[in-house]
Amino acid sequence: MPFIDLERIALVSKVIKSLNLGSSRFNVFDPRYYPPPEDPLKKVALYFFVMVAMDHRLSRPGKPYEATVDGEKARGADLLYRLGMKMYREKPEFFDSTNLAKVTTDDVIAWLHIDEARVPDPQLRALLLRDLGQKLLSLYSGDVLALIHHSKGYLRSLEGYGLLDLLKIFKAYQDPVEKKSFLLVKFLVYRGLFRPRDVENLHVAVDNHLTRVALRLGIIRLEEMLFKKVLNEIELLHDEDILIRISVREGFKAMSKESDVDVFLLDDFFWLFGRSICMQRNPKCFSCPFRWVCRAYEENIFVNDLNYYNTWYY
Repeated sequence: MPFIDLERIALVSKVIKSLNLGSSRFNVFDPRYYPPPEDPLKKVALYFFVMVAMDHRLSRPGKPYEATVDGEKARGADLLYRLGMKMYREKPEFFDSTNLAKVTTDDVIAWLHIDEARVPDPQLRALLLRDLGQKLLSLYSGDVLALIHHSKGYLRSLEGYGLLDLLKIFKAYQDPVEKKSFLLVKFLVYRGLFRPRDVENLHVAVDNHLTRVALRLGIIRLEEMLFKKVLNEIELLHDEDILIRISVREGFKAMSKESDVDVFLLDDFFWLFGRSICMQRNPKCFSCPFRWVCRAYEENIFVNDLNYYNTWYY
């Protein structure tokens, strides 16, 4: 079983306290990626609901999802949300539930393929979008705000259903580790569309970047057999992936408490850190503020991303 190393978390948290993390917080009003602040709340909520549902495994080994949009090179999630805003501006009706309910694979290809960039699973993405549209129509008359209102401000509720519970009806949001659910909640909170009453239930949105960073820093330790499997990039089983990522989620929760930094700011910081410093290949260790408390640097053993690509969870 994975082990949460509280001693290592304390060391990393000490470094975190010395850093200025404020500049890492996402600018969720950047017009390149997100709707402007004056747009109707119903449209904004629907945009994030749809885009987060698409935010999973965009690249494959040797096949990066990257292209140039409006003169700027974009990759991964950056490219996804650039194309999201392009659709939002040029064909806003695409995001309507009635349209989502009948989206085809060809529609996804026309939207998310650009230049040499190709999403690896357009058929699955079309299925996820149809599922969103059909269920949103039948349960909430196509209104994401009604879904949010139904939660009564709770993430989880002993008396009824919190937002995390309600999202699970949608196939795109059924990850047991709730990566997309917490990413959506973060966007909604940052845009003022949701204010959780039970903040103790907030967590980071565990993706490949946060997982890689957690394993390299050593805040999560794996048993020898599983560690070797990750190190040698052997394909994981479904339950192995879940087990590792749920441990990563709890590790960052412990770090949030130890460092007194809220989980969403930690999420923002370490997501950017994983993309710019602690990268999949050729990490920039000499630019890393955690170099002297990092297990991977100490032992010169660096794991890469989990070999578990055929998923829509993250």
